[in-house]
Amino acid sequence: MFSEQVQSSRATQKEATRNKVLDTAYALFVSVGYADTNVRAIAQKANVSVGTVMNVGSKQSLLIQTIGHRITVMHDELRGQSDNLLDVLAPFLKMFTGQEELSKAYGAALITQGDNGEILNELRTLLVDEIVLRLGNMLPKDAAKEFATILYNIYLGLLLGWAAGAYDTDELSIHANSSISRLKIAYGVK
Repeated sequence: MFSEQVQSSRATQKEATRNKVLDTAYALFVSVGYADTNVRAIAQKANVSVGTVMNVGSKQSLLIQTIGHRITVMHDELRGQSDNLLDVLAPFLKMFTGQEELSKAYGAALITQGDNGEILNELRTLLVDEIVLRLGNMLPKDAAKEFATILYNIYLGLLLGWAAGAYDTDELSIHANSSISRLKIAYGVK
């Protein structure tokens, strides 16, 4: 019994330390910039050892985890607030375009780490589920899921185009809105 309490306490402490490292890493990525942040600075600011930070992850892994966490929190806050599909995409487009260096580093980290398919699938599922929820009874479930999956792929393509400089932030929003309108027409959604 005592052993279980100690293990539970250690697990709680370990999770608290992990969250502290991730929160500190994100704060530094935003305030100092991803390129100018290093593991040592994260450790110093979080008041933990470099080894503790490395146990949570490499710099790229920390970036992927922190952005993934922010996306999950944003989805939780958005859950079913409006029927407007652009309202689903807009906060994420704003998050990425508002932090250009961080967004590009995140995209590069996802690609160079090479083992993030599961993370992308989780994020895709969150967005697809939210779009399906917003479509409600406007489409049969299978059609709604197909619509949502296509919109997710459009969203990724739009972000890639923006990151590559194909269009600016305003054009990104225009393209997102236009894509949603065309999908609605194609699927007969009013």
